[in-house]
Amino acid sequence: MSKNLKILFLSRIFSEFARAMYPVVLPLFILKLTNSLAISGLFFTCAMLPQMFLMPVIGVWIEKQSKKKVAMFSLLGLLILTALEFLILLLGFRPFIVIGMISALMSLLAVTVELATKVLFTEIVPKNQLEKYNGLKSVWDNIATFGAPMLSTVIYGFFGFKFVALLCAMMYLIASFVLSQMSYQVNSDKEVNDAVGFIGNFKEGLRFVKAHKGVRNFYLLASALNFFVANQEEVIFPGIVIQKYHISSQFFGLLLVIYTLGVILSGVYLAKKSESNSRHFLSKLFIVNSSVMVVMGLLSVVFQGQARFLFFSLFLALEFVIGFITILINVPMTSYFQSVVPVGYQGRVFALLSFISGFSVPLGVTYSGFLASKIGADWAYIMNNVCVILIVLVIFSRSDVNGD
Repeated sequence: MSKNLKILFLSRIFSEFARAMYPVVLPLFILKLTNSLAISGLFFTCAMLPQMFLMPVIGVWIEKQSKKKVAMFSLLGLLILTALEFLILLLGFRPFIVIGMISALMSLLAVTVELATKVLFTEIVPKNQLEKYNGLKSVWDNIATFGAPMLSTVIYGFFGFKFVALLCAMMYLIASFVLSQMSYQVNSDKEVNDAVGFIGNFKEGLRFVKAHKGVRNFYLLASALNFFVANQEEVIFPGIVIQKYHISSQFFGLLLVIYTLGVILSGVYLAKKSESNSRHFLSKLFIVNSSVMVVMGLLSVVFQGQARFLFFSLFLALEFVIGFITILINVPMTSYFQSVVPVGYQGRVFALLSFISGFSVPLGVTYSGFLASKIGADWAYIMNNVCVILIVLVIFSRSDVNGD
């Protein structure tokens, strides 16, 4: 592993840990501040809107800049914002609007860091090793996001939100300093034409996606997954595990633990492979993944709320399988984009994908919530994944996406 890659990984460990800590306790703090779920929901919607709508702009802008500098200064921006939040709260002020503005800016800077490091990763990793190191990256990212919520809730419970903000500031400082040690040659992106401006470059990115069937089809697959499957933690699992089987919320947290273990093990497996080609099995992995989810829904239907211990044990085992397969899908998809899309287009391509996800996930949650209220969470889970399987079969039958 090169020195630059080690630096990038180390920087991401600290930044991802901070990024995972903050959103866990912020809802608790806002709810305590407002004592209203409606106002809390409106707060987070407003905080997310700038990030969602500015993603295409950020994608084009990043391609003209040094990815290292963009990531480093964005991390410094996050450091300043979290430190400012700590000072405001330390002085006893609780300005709701100011905290909302800080949260919106932090959300924007966090996705800028994610986008910049994703393109930077492509620039410093050989194409034939993208899948291997993306697998390793997923291991460290998931370890960070797994441990961060537990630590943040403990700190919040004993010391309050301001000390969570302080710890995040310290982690962003370390992440920025570590990244500054990287030896980086600025990549000149010839695909970005300064003469045509943002609109022209954005349209050029859209034309690139339209002209490449493989990229376009993976866009459709990612959107389908985000719409039909990304809602399981918010709607499906609570509906099945808590409402139907009346399993304690403490045990409900085991689902995330087991899923994360599957994800980490899968990432280790990919990282161990010297040169992976999991993309050639993506169609089968998509179908297997959704088939496992269909089985989970059918188990809920068959058990009919009875034999809770046996049902939950089987549910946990299948959730581990889903975590394992999910990384076998996500890592090759990301590696595919990084290997096929020229670096000069990657900012736009990844930003557009995030922009689409920003709409498809909440729409999917709303749709699944409505569907689950009508036919039950288990049947909604079954129907959603049958739709995914049908979409996969249609897309992969039209062209050889695996080999594109």
